Amino acid sequence: MKIKSIIVDDEKHGRENLSGILRQYCPDVDLLGDADSVDTAVLLIQKYNPDLVFLDIEMPKANGFQLLEHFKDFRFEVIFVTAYDNFAIKAIRFSAADYILKPININILQVAVDKVTIRIQQKQENLRLKQLVYNISQPGNPRIGLPTADRIEFVEVHKIIRCQGEGNYTHIYFEGNRHLLVAKTLVEFEDLLHEFSFIRVHKTHLVNLKYVVTYLKTGGGILQLSSGETVAVSRRRKEEVQRMLKMKPE
Repeated sequence: MKIKSIIVDDEKHGRENLSGILRQYCPDVDLLGDADSVDTAVLLIQKYNPDLVFLDIEMPKANGFQLLEHFKDFRFEVIFVTAYDNFAIKAIRFSAADYILKPININILQVAVDKVTIRIQQKQENLRLKQLVYNISQPGNPRIGLPTADRIEFVEVHKIIRCQGEGNYTHIYFEGNRHLLVAKTLVEFEDLLHEFSFIRVHKTHLVNLKYVVTYLKTGGGILQLSSGETVAVSRRRKEEVQRMLKMKPE
């Protein structure tokens, strides 16, 4: 299966470098053209209807995210290619989208192409991109993509009560005793959610302070949650948890 693709990058060297790597190491990728701006990229996508777009984020005049705002439905996949590991990457990770950092690691690129190839074959609408556009427009109330065994479920961050780590997996708990098992570590969720009033209270527990109703001063401490659950606070995290609870809005 040939994957119809285009490259969007304002730097000529970046386009030529990626093009050369793809031709040598990803022979199933059929490059139809490249663009040095969002306006040119929109025209190329409309002309070629590609399966896959390799999209730089930081570009003058309009960035890669603004390109997505030109489309309502996404019948193409995107692999973001960027030199910056910053807020943009966090938005991408929230939406479970694919990205690679410059300078390009060939193995990581091949893995990313293999992943999107499977989704291209399924011919499904790219909900990851639709979610990404939503999150960029609603930064204070994002939805996060939670990849389970057979799907990605998008949920509002504020509806997550707590996360419990189990090796390379994390249990995500919601109201009504519902929970999902996600193939990501608790450290990854701590990194994504800490700015939304989530705090690591134990080596295996991350809690949304919104749902804390009582702090019991037993041992390191015990949090009683509005869901009826209790979570132990480790002694080494006790001081930070107490500090954060004082900051919790009424």
